[in-house]
Amino acid sequence: GKKGEEVQEPTDVNTNTTPAKVYDIDLKPEYILNSRHACLEEEEKYTPGLGEDEQHPNQKGKRNRHKKNVKNSMKRGLEDTLSDMKMCKATMMGEECKFGDTCKFSHDMKAMLSMREDDIKEVEGGCPHYQIYGKCPYGIACRVGGSHLNLATGVNFVKEECIRCDKNIYVKNALPYSTTVLLRKRKYKFVCKRLDKFAKKKNWNVSKDDENEGEGGGKGKVEGGEKANEGAMDLTPLPKTRKLIDFSNKVYVAPLTTVGNLPFRRIMKKHGADITCGEMAVATSLLQGRVGEWTLLKRHADEDIFGVQIAAAHADVYTRLSEVIENEKLEIDFLDMNLGCPIDAICKTGAGAKLMLRENAIRESVLGMAKNLGCPITIKIRTGWDQKKPFAHKLVPKIQQWGLGSVGAIMMHGRSRLQRYSNLADWDYISMASQEQSSEIETIPLIGNGDIFSYADYEEKVLKHEGLSPTAMIGRGALIKPWLPTEIKEKRHWDISASERLDILKDFVRFGLEHWGSDTYGVNNTRRFLLEWMSFLCRYVPVGLLEAQSVPQQMHQRPPRHMCGRSDLETMMMSMNSADWVKISEMLLGPVREGFKFEPKHKAKGYK
Repeated sequence: GKKGEEVQEPTDVNTNTTPAKVYDIDLKPEYILNSRHACLEEEEKYTPGLGEDEQHPNQKGKRNRHKKNVKNSMKRGLEDTLSDMKMCKATMMGEECKFGDTCKFSHDMKAMLSMREDDIKEVEGGCPHYQIYGKCPYGIACRVGGSHLNLATGVNFVKEECIRCDKNIYVKNALPYSTTVLLRKRKYKFVCKRLDKFAKKKNWNVSKDDENEGEGGGKGKVEGGEKANEGAMDLTPLPKTRKLIDFSNKVYVAPLTTVGNLPFRRIMKKHGADITCGEMAVATSLLQGRVGEWTLLKRHADEDIFGVQIAAAHADVYTRLSEVIENEKLEIDFLDMNLGCPIDAICKTGAGAKLMLRENAIRESVLGMAKNLGCPITIKIRTGWDQKKPFAHKLVPKIQQWGLGSVGAIMMHGRSRLQRYSNLADWDYISMASQEQSSEIETIPLIGNGDIFSYADYEEKVLKHEGLSPTAMIGRGALIKPWLPTEIKEKRHWDISASERLDILKDFVRFGLEHWGSDTYGVNNTRRFLLEWMSFLCRYVPVGLLEAQSVPQQMHQRPPRHMCGRSDLETMMMSMNSADWVKISEMLLGPVREGFKFEPKHKAKGYK
């Protein structure tokens, strides 16, 4: 449905007759109800949430308080037990403390064990760290520590025969701490000088070497800064040779904010995805050495073709970041420039979709990064700023000229910035824009994006349009149906059972505890991202519930407000009530604390 459109209430909820049709997807009559199913939690009063790109009128105070509350709720549980006692971390891990009696933290193992929370029995397979690496770094704080702890003495067992104890074997692209310190202190040695006065005023990673250049030099060039004098030696590096990626006939999972995390991407790889990309990372935050932002660039060994997506507003920021990525030898197969993000907070800085309006900045960014990166650059764009005045068809041939030999693909979302995710993607326009490239030079593959929710959508939107790369680029479709790559490759509509879907969530929990940690903080993080994901999963209507004419379900179609599945579990999985999502999370991660409530970060107004 259109963004902002609400689902009307059935007018005959107190009768025994089937309610009037107020939805646009046809279910078999036996699955349509007059009221909520008995297995579901009581529905709270619906409050339309803020969109992901909207701000509260009192935005700063509200946001800060919300972040503080979320942060505190994530830590709660551990603070009430072990950390309140200021326990020595080495002792908690079962190791000898190098500070001995001079350590300012407690070494009282009996007290630690008495305060230890019970193991989460719902997690299958025990501690993932112990199973994979041979040792759990969380010791007695591990919430699934029964598999590697002597609960009487607190001894943390180690698998001596386990030789794969180095986490970097499985998770790559961890930035060295020394590099993080240099970025934070603005002492990292960049070739590209940043002399922009506004950047200095905002303290955007202008190194002290840059400041010593003086303010008389102007803005500086992306190609390596101004020359000291005309007779100076030209140290401009030679163009990099790079291997371009063949996106043809592959399923590419688009970057997805919040929910496109590493454990989710592992789920997608398990179900047939060929190419994955990390969540959008903000370049200025990366250049400031923020650990949380660099975490978005981490890659699991399962991801054989992996890219990172970067949002920046200026060419020198893109160029500098490409220097860090190349110097630190991060293992990425492509770098995706984000020119499509519609969120106000990003566009106000000049990044995201706003960067599409500044052609010179795009050109300088491509040229600057091409001199540093050994991998291809891809560019994610939209049709334009306004649906009525699309201009991507004019930008595509220019990118073709600027990115010759360095740009591996252009990804186009079939909506404008102002449309965000409302209405249908315009695939005719995407096809037209791809054919605007010059035939006199090598063309760049153009990959369409928007509303692919089944293999039939892939065939209709991608394969039947001229000029497009035969790539299935999926975004929200992957969130709602993580098995979508399997459907596309096998050309079938998978009537997946509720138990099979629950198994997918079990895999996510295991991957989450491995990634975020198996202590209380890691469990809370895993639960939070699981619930965020379930705010999308609930939109899926099983194939077996649909009338023949409604197969396959379309992205924009809304199901009835009250319906049931073929089992209580399937009914709960279709619920739009966050209390039911929490109930499912308790099947996987144990009970939540009293008074726990969840509200998704990204709430679609078209659903109620």
